Amino acid sequence: MPIYQVIIIFSLFIGFSAILQVPNLQGAEADLALFKMAKMSFDPWFVGVIGASGAMAALIPSSLVLTATATILSKNVYKVWKPNTTDEQLQRLSRMLVPVISIVTLYFTFNGGESIFTLYLMAYSFMAQLFPALFFSLWKKNPITVKGAFAGMIVGILIVIYSTTSGTTLATLFPSLPQGIQDLDVGLAVLFINIAVTWE
Repeated sequence: MPIYQVIIIFSLFIGFSAILQVPNLQGAEADLALFKMAKMSFDPWFVGVIGASGAMAALIPSSLVLTATATILSKNVYKVWKPNTTDEQLQRLSRMLVPVISIVTLYFTFNGGESIFTLYLMAYSFMAQLFPALFFSLWKKNPITVKGAFAGMIVGILIVIYSTTSGTTLATLFPSLPQGIQDLDVGLAVLFINIAVTWE
């Protein structure tokens, strides 16, 4: 996975290039940065090849994510609610959930009002909230409790959701602080709050 994440660097290059080459990329339009740059740089037939390649490249990971999500919901939610459910019934439920989850994700894709980049940042911010619990679990004598770790993660995730959806930054929260502190990512402050709650 760490090596796979190197590919993200190319996405960042494309984003930075789009800022310079494609004017007025705002909000959800930023999701089309690669496609708009391809239209500017290549012939129409090659743009079609890029679009088809992107669709094929999205199908495989999307199908895996949909299957995993359906399995998690059936095993970790439905099975807990109805413990007597057999494996065969869980498999049937997972298959039924895949189209339902697909429709829900399509709805939010077209009507959610959130750009892919915002959701992407939120997902990585969620992962960052696991860091304190993981870090302290590697100690020979773990100084935190399970309840503290869960409380810290939940508080951190809730603050991340609020700050991401509302566009809150350290500059908007503390306008009187020095510019160097205002420019820091709000996720760093959330991580410190997470650690503080984890220690309680």
